[in-house]
Order: sequence, then structure tokens, then C-alpha cells
Amino acid sequence: MSISNIFLKVAIVVAGLTLLAGCQTRDPRLVEALNGANVTSVRVEATPDVSTGLPMLNGITPEAQAAMIVRALEADASAKLKGLPGGPKAARLVITLQQADLASAPGRVLGGTDSYITGTVRLENVADGSVIAQNPRIVGSDHGVKGSGNVGFFVAMAINAVATKDQNALAQKLAASFTLEIRKWLTGK
Repeated sequence: MSISNIFLKVAIVVAGLTLLAGCQTRDPRLVEALNGANVTSVRVEATPDVSTGLPMLNGITPEAQAAMIVRALEADASAKLKGLPGGPKAARLVITLQQADLASAPGRVLGGTDSYITGTVRLENVADGSVIAQNPRIVGSDHGVKGSGNVGFFVAMAINAVATKDQNALAQKLAASFTLEIRKWLTGK
């Protein structure tokens, strides 16, 4: 056996193991629990000590940031997640925000500042309040465009200025990202 044949076989084994490691399987008990549920209501809450960014340059306080995100997330999740995954058991989706950092318009335009939210999600049986399933960490994000060099910096500023109408628009984009991650968890897709 030549060295090239041994190298080829080792490369094939490593590639196969890499592919297998990349395959994500879901716990069948979780899949069964989720498939038996049907989201009929959504509640969004923030922990009393929700971590937020600094006060915005436009004077919006961290508390107002969190409230803005809660409103946007409740509207988006209610519109997009009710009826999922489609099982017979009525379930309430409870989202608890732990971190909520909304970029200010000046920060987004000038520095390409990112926005993100992190929280837990649990699915409760409406009839008795028992927990059907829980995900301890869901993250939603909305990234600003960053540029490098003289021209790149100004191009990034222009893109961010066009994409950033106001804080409510950013909160809605952030809510959509978070809702998409919840949908992936609920449906496996």
C-alpha cells in the first residue's frame, strides 16, 4: 500500500466523520412533545434585570428599549407562530427576554452597531400550565454593515442610513430574527 493510498483513505475517513459530526439530530422525545402541541397564544416578558445596552444617543432609556422590543416581538411571534407545530394540544408560548440591546440610529449609521436579543422560550400546556418543552437559549440579531477604508466606511454609512428608519424598525427586524429562531426550534426547519 502506497503512502498516497493511505493518505486518501485517511482523508475519506476524516471527511466522513466531519459530515457525521455536522449532522444534528433532535431528541425524539422533544420532537414528539413539540409535534403534539399547537401554539394558541404568545406571551413575552422580560426578566426584572434584563440586560440592555447603554442609553441611546437619542435619549431612549434601556427600559424603553426593552419595552420596544417586547412589543415588536409579541406582535411578530403572535402573527407567525400561532398554529405551530400543528398538534392537537393547545399550548402557550412564553418568551422571556434576558438580554436586549437595540442599536441607536446614530450608532447604527456611524458605527454599524449590531442589535441582538437573547432569551428562553417555553411551551406550556394551556389546560394545566405544565411545561411541554423549553429552550434555554434563543438568540436573534440584526447586524449593521461595517466598512473599512475611506470609501468602505462611507458606503457602509450610506447603507446603514437607508436601512435604519428608526428604532421601531430595528426592533421589528430584531423580533423577526428571534421569531425565526423560535420557529426553527418548534418545527425543526
